[in-house]
Amino acid sequence: MPQDPANFLTLSQAVDALASDFGQYGPQSAMFRKIGPLILGKDFKTGMSSGRRTNWIRRMEGCPHEPVDETALGFYLIHMLETRNINAKDMAKICTLVFETPVRPGKFKGESGVWVEGQEAGFVCRRCGGCCRRLANTCTPEDYCLWKSLGRDDILAWVKQEVLGHGKIQYRIWVDPRTGKSAESCPFLVGQPGSDLFSCTIQDVKPLICREYPFTQKHARLTGCPGFTPGTG
Repeated sequence: MPQDPANFLTLSQAVDALASDFGQYGPQSAMFRKIGPLILGKDFKTGMSSGRRTNWIRRMEGCPHEPVDETALGFYLIHMLETRNINAKDMAKICTLVFETPVRPGKFKGESGVWVEGQEAGFVCRRCGGCCRRLANTCTPEDYCLWKSLGRDDILAWVKQEVLGHGKIQYRIWVDPRTGKSAESCPFLVGQPGSDLFSCTIQDVKPLICREYPFTQKHARLTGCPGFTPGTG
């Protein structure tokens, strides 16, 4: 049986991926309670208060723990990951719980990080077009350079470059060149006449984020993809 592919993330990229997970799915109560002690140690605790489960954090040594709502807790956990020196072994434990897929510490080209296993085995694209119509996306610099080298101005017209901090560029897709607003659906998605099926007209050069979707069963479940559900479609 072929092994599922794995993606390598540097430690900083892993933090970015965790922040994206928290931002995309919103508060995840059970998962926050699992990773809280891994990130904060004794500065995190959880328990019942007035009949409700509550999380407490201690921001400084010697200070009392204070209650925190789950949205604020998510931001705080990411802040601590950004400011504390989390090693690859601990980062792998955290990512395994968050992404719900095996993650192991390792190196790539001499840089320490984590390998995140995909879960493509058992996945079947149902050609429902849901991911192409619902999800906001970005493409990689490599995607952009490929389209430019191929002279694909039809694709590039729907890509907006945004300058982030430290000169970093983000490539947003799909942005309507007429309005400057995100399109409601991928402009390269077409429906098949007489059926509920859809096709991609840039299949051979579609963005990496599309080629890898959904990568994990958690991402499929929380974004409404039926690809892991037997007998659907």
